[in-house]
Amino acid sequence: MKAKIEHIYFSDGQKGKYSYAPDISHHIDLTEWVKDKKYAEYTNETFQLNRHTRKRNKLYTFNHPILNTEVILKVSTIDRQYKILRRLNLYISTLFKDYNFRAFQGSIQLKSIGVKCIKPLAYWTESKHLFNNKNFFMYEKIHAEDSLISLSEKLSDNSNKNLDAIYMLLAEKITTITRTIHNAGFRQGDPHPGNFLISLPNKDIKKLNAEDIDSANLYILDLDKFCKAKPLGKTLKRFFDLRCMRRCTLGPYDQNAMLKFYLNDDYSKSWERVLYFWIKGGFNIFKWFKPPKRGR
Repeated sequence: MKAKIEHIYFSDGQKGKYSYAPDISHHIDLTEWVKDKKYAEYTNETFQLNRHTRKRNKLYTFNHPILNTEVILKVSTIDRQYKILRRLNLYISTLFKDYNFRAFQGSIQLKSIGVKCIKPLAYWTESKHLFNNKNFFMYEKIHAEDSLISLSEKLSDNSNKNLDAIYMLLAEKITTITRTIHNAGFRQGDPHPGNFLISLPNKDIKKLNAEDIDSANLYILDLDKFCKAKPLGKTLKRFFDLRCMRRCTLGPYDQNAMLKFYLNDDYSKSWERVLYFWIKGGFNIFKWFKPPKRGR
């Protein structure tokens, strides 16, 4: 399932591109809302989320006047806070990769295969000239308390006697979602625990048990690197699929432990070496000698 993208003119005469999710209601009114740039009144500090994102991305949240639901508007642009060489690099890379459209299209694809993720609403761009574009991705806000990173931190600070069973079930959930995406011929790119939100039926961390985790809803986020896998043979496809696992850790489990959950009976030392290759930097030889970032 693919979203159709069309060229539009905003009410001020500016050109742009626009697309809306196939199952969205009130799409005619929403299109006019975008063309009239009504979203501009929400892109200020009053509505901005403080969640950490890359410098080129800003997140805003508000109750949408037409859709009558809480939404998040992700705005991506390359501004002058970057050094000139970094700006030039981003200009070149975004000529060929529109990360917001990847996330928009990716969320539609994941919904179609039954994977819980952000619910896409619309995507559009403002184009002043070739090197001055603003991209927008609007999606429904997920009401979940924790990312898997924050949940793991809470669990480590509490004496929960069910820790082993909880981490095992969470690892199985993460790797099952990742495997489902790969089996459908797609790649999310980075199933890091910070890219999952969890909604728990039991809010008391000390009393959390395996049944709570089993019934919890887990949502995958950050689809900027979503892509369709090329039609390769099974072994070669898995070689590239495992790149997604390079930052996949959880509590007591490192990447190799998560790989065992992911591969199950297919696990072998050969695949462990493939994962090591991707962890070190893959085909980017410069990353092999670069110190790891904090949190990795």
